[in-house]
Amino acid sequence: MKSLLKMTLIGSAIVLALAGCDDKKDNTTSTTAPAATQNTNTDTTVEINAENEAYAVGASFGNYLKNNLEKGHVTLNSDEVIKGFSDGFYDKAKFNQQQIQYVLTELDKRLQTEAKERFETEKSTSVAAGDKFRADFAQQPTTKQTESGLLYEVIDEGTGKHPTADDTVIVHYTGTLVDGKKFDSSYDRGEPTKFPLKGVIAGWTEGIQLIGVGGKIKLVVPPELAYGDQEKPAFGDNAGIPPASTLVFEVELLGIEDSQPQQSAE
Repeated sequence: MKSLLKMTLIGSAIVLALAGCDDKKDNTTSTTAPAATQNTNTDTTVEINAENEAYAVGASFGNYLKNNLEKGHVTLNSDEVIKGFSDGFYDKAKFNQQQIQYVLTELDKRLQTEAKERFETEKSTSVAAGDKFRADFAQQPTTKQTESGLLYEVIDEGTGKHPTADDTVIVHYTGTLVDGKKFDSSYDRGEPTKFPLKGVIAGWTEGIQLIGVGGKIKLVVPPELAYGDQEKPAFGDNAGIPPASTLVFEVELLGIEDSQPQQSAE
């Protein structure tokens, strides 16, 4: 977890908030206010004057700070945050700089402790759920398991060439957690994905080689063959990936780069 002390430095936050207004290239880092409070007016025509410029700076900073606090699971009294900002801006803060630094440092310590406790709880929950799901899946008559612990079910063998670990493959896929929540899907994006098999998680590198072009496979990937203890944040309508998660994929192998792509049978 990033240090709240660093995140809340007023000057840096304003710079980042303003930079976010100009950065149109990376949509993955943009944030918006929650739907309940977000202004849904799509009209971009605004009179440019000193008042609106100042307001935009304040709104940008407010959205930036609010969203980062929410991402960090930080709950603070919003009225006091606004009051502290206002007092600090007008040089009326009730604390001197040393006191402010002390309070923020202690707050950061508390948040780090809470983040660690939350991480351990999420990890324990993921491990238990993953272990049960894999045990149940392993009992299905069509399930097979490799020496690494990868579980899989071949839905369609495919009639084309099997890729090797050195190949770049073209696939359609959906990834879910063991509770069925979707965290990624090329189908939702409306186009297949291409990537080198050496550049993905170990469960994919091994699993995709088990079918030929035109085939389809279900992979149940234990955490040690996926992202381990890493957390992956939620994106858009998709779920995030908690630490130590078992991941479930259904993958169609459409082609191998430099080979003639083949669509799988429907």
